[in-house]
Amino acid sequence: MFASGTAVVAFAGAVVDRPVVSLEHPGGLRTTYEPVAPTVEVGDAVVAGDLIGTVSTGGHCTGCLHWGARAGAGYYLDPLTLLSGPVQIRLYPITTDDPRRGRTRRAGAPG
Repeated sequence: MFASGTAVVAFAGAVVDRPVVSLEHPGGLRTTYEPVAPTVEVGDAVVAGDLIGTVSTGGHCTGCLHWGARAGAGYYLDPLTLLSGPVQIRLYPITTDDPRRGRTRRAGAPG
């Protein structure tokens, strides 16, 4: 996982059962990445594209990334609005056993 912009590492560690990295950007913007096993430490300076960790396991997902953004003192926003240019999202299905249905299905596929 790579830093989304110039920042200082505000947090790099575990929250409950998830590895998390939070970056404090100029102007009070904070971005958070989870589950990401950090390769950085609190206080490290990073710029866009610097490696900050590897997508890991923890919480309720494996191989997925939760990316959050907060402005100021608790005002959450859609982090996709921080990206410039056209945004292309790719979701790759994985196969999982669904014990509720007794069969195998693609993750995210309808019931």
